[in-house]
Amino acid sequence: MKADLHRVFELNVSEAKCKKAKKEILESLEGSFVDSYNKLEGYATELRSCNTGSDIVIDLSKEALSNGKRKFLRMYICFKAMKLGFKSRLRPLIGLDGTFLKGKTKGHVLCAIGQDSNNSFYPLAWAVVDKETKRTWTWFMQHLQHSLELQNGEGLTFISDMQKGLLEAVRTILPEAHQRYCARHIEANWCKRWGKGELKKLLWWAAWSSFTKEFEDQLQEIKEVNGEAGQDLIDKYPPKAWCRAYLDTVCKNQVVDNNFTESFNVWILEARYKPIIGMLEDIRVKIMEGLAAKEVVVRKWKDDGFSPKSELLFIEYLKIFKVCKMSGNGDNGYEVTEGADRHIVNLREKKCTCRTWDMTGIPCPHAIKAME
Repeated sequence: MKADLHRVFELNVSEAKCKKAKKEILESLEGSFVDSYNKLEGYATELRSCNTGSDIVIDLSKEALSNGKRKFLRMYICFKAMKLGFKSRLRPLIGLDGTFLKGKTKGHVLCAIGQDSNNSFYPLAWAVVDKETKRTWTWFMQHLQHSLELQNGEGLTFISDMQKGLLEAVRTILPEAHQRYCARHIEANWCKRWGKGELKKLLWWAAWSSFTKEFEDQLQEIKEVNGEAGQDLIDKYPPKAWCRAYLDTVCKNQVVDNNFTESFNVWILEARYKPIIGMLEDIRVKIMEGLAAKEVVVRKWKDDGFSPKSELLFIEYLKIFKVCKMSGNGDNGYEVTEGADRHIVNLREKKCTCRTWDMTGIPCPHAIKAME
């Protein structure tokens, strides 16, 4: 503070005055933060009246209420517009994450984020809670289940950083749902013990392997560099939750990291410093303006309606298909060779043993070769 005052205003202020000013500012902020919680129920009522069909839930402490006091516990928000977006054939993949509040009052923001057709994040629901625990995640998942009508989770996939209590909460509330682990989170924890460099690169090649033989080859390379590290990897992190070779193909998304959810947390970083109503309003307005801006962009897409990201992926596949070789093996069946790998393509069932077509819904290079 002293340095800034001197640089901007050419003032020499004592340390004691800076401390006094800081104390007054913090006391003023404290009042605004407390006042914001006192007005929260009025804010929630206004949200419900202006966004009919939205789920706005505030929980107060029962113990405090029994003593004649009102103490905030948590708040959940899911706007009707986001519900409709998810139900309008958004891919059934949801990223879950929690992040710290940065302001005077501590707590966490829990969020559920979808991914649109251009692979940008699509906020579905968020909540303010005191701590990130199994109890708060269970509470959040119960409301999310109700808002999006998820039933028992069949056909749905969640991806997360394996936060405390989160995995068990999903298994309890949505037992039929698939769960993926963020490979970037696995890398951060695994590489703490075994180091980065070559092992980090091989870990990602393993995560991106789309069929089992490819994954087994990559795992063998990891073990050749460090046998203990390779065994530790599969013991602590089951490959079925982070390697493409074992992921479900229902959600048509081959993502192995939770970056799109992390992007949302960074997107609301400034808001997380504000009092609760200011923060929630910032999030609401940013999402509203973001959806409007995206609609303008989407209306400029070509008549075929494919997203730019999907087209780019298909163009990359077109480059690879040129080096593939093919031979027929019966009605709608083809054997396609790419380098040392050979894959079976079935055009009738829209399947390829590389699993890429199954996972994305976009024909892989081998399928394109078979079609040609």
